[in-house]
Amino acid sequence: MAVRKQQNREIENAFNMLCYLYDEIKGRKFKTFTLDGINNLDSLYAAIVSRWCAALAKQGLYKEYVVQENEELTSPKGQINIQESITRQTRSRGTLICSYDELSEDIYINHILKGTLQYLLFNSNVDEKVKVEVKKALQMFNGVGYVDINLIHWKTIKYNNNNMTYKHLIELCKTMLDEQKACKNGILTDDQRMYILFKKQIRKWFRETYSDEDNTVEIVDAPYERMEDEPEFELKTSKSQRMIAIRNDRCALLICVRLQDEKLQQDSTLGRRHAEELVRHCRDYKDTYRVKVFGCIVYVNIDKRKLNLQPITVNAFNDYMIGETTVDIYDQWRFVENKLKDCYKYFIERENNRAHKVNNKKIRK
Repeated sequence: MAVRKQQNREIENAFNMLCYLYDEIKGRKFKTFTLDGINNLDSLYAAIVSRWCAALAKQGLYKEYVVQENEELTSPKGQINIQESITRQTRSRGTLICSYDELSEDIYINHILKGTLQYLLFNSNVDEKVKVEVKKALQMFNGVGYVDINLIHWKTIKYNNNNMTYKHLIELCKTMLDEQKACKNGILTDDQRMYILFKKQIRKWFRETYSDEDNTVEIVDAPYERMEDEPEFELKTSKSQRMIAIRNDRCALLICVRLQDEKLQQDSTLGRRHAEELVRHCRDYKDTYRVKVFGCIVYVNIDKRKLNLQPITVNAFNDYMIGETTVDIYDQWRFVENKLKDCYKYFIERENNRAHKVNNKKIRK
C-alpha cells in the first residue's frame, strides 16, 4: 500500500504540472477528471489526451474544404468531367463524374489526433481502465482517417483563428509521443520525463511572475555543445539548454535549470565548472545588453529520498556573482516557489534596492 501511495503522489505532481502548463486542463472539460486507476505517466497522458479529444469532438471537430475529384454522382455538383463520364459510360446508370469542394472533418490535423488515440489504445503501458476512455474518444472520430504516428509531419501543421483550440493538444500529443519513443529506445526514464516537465513549469512560472513594466523575461538558448557534462538524455531530447533571463534597465539575472544527478554529487569539482560555464553566458549577455549580470543555477533533485532544505548560496567567479540552489521535484510547489523567489530577491531585488539607496543619497546631497 505504501508504494501505491507514493506512485499516486508522483502522478498527482505530474498532473499539477500539466495543469500549470496548459490552462485547458483546468477548464470545464476536465471538471470531473480524476486520477483513479492511473498508475504511470503513460496512462496519465493517455487519460488527458482522450478526455481532451472527446471534448473537442463534442464541440465539433475542425473542418476544412477538401477537394473530391472524379466522384460518380446522381445529382451533379461542382465541375462535371464530361470526358471521364463518357469513358466510364456513367450516363447509362444515370450518373456523372464530378469534382467539387466539400467541407469535411476528415483532414490532417484530425488524422493526427485519431492516430495518437489508436497508438494509445495499443500501448501496453496504458492502464486498461484508461483504455476504456480512449475507446470512447475514438468512437467520436468515426468519420476521420488516421496517420501513422511515425509519419506525422509536425512542422507542416498550420494554425489559424478557427483551429487554435487544437494548438496545445497537438503540442501535448507531440511531447507524449516523442517521450514514449525515447523511453522505448532507452534514452529516457519516467523520473527524467518528470524533470523535463518540471523545467517547463519553472520557465513558465518565471515568465508569469516577473514579466511586468519593469522587467523583461525571455528565454536564452545555449547550445549543448557549450555545456559542461550535460546528461546524455538532455543532449538527445533537446537541441539547447533554455535559460531564463530576467532583465531591467539596471541589471539582469540568467537562470539555468539543471539536473542534480549522481555525477554531480560524486564529482566535487563539477558544480564549480557549471558556475564557470554560466559566467561565460553572463559575459556574453552583458556584451549584448550592457547591464550588470548575475547568474543562478537551479538544480532539480529527483531523488524522493533526499529532501533538500539548504538555502541559496552565492559565490564570486571572475567578477560575477553566481548563485546556486536546489529544488525538489516531488516537494509541494509552494516550497519550490519560495526557493525560486529567493533567486530573484537575492539578485534583482537587492540590486534594485541598492540603486534606490544610491539615488536617494544623491537627492539629499
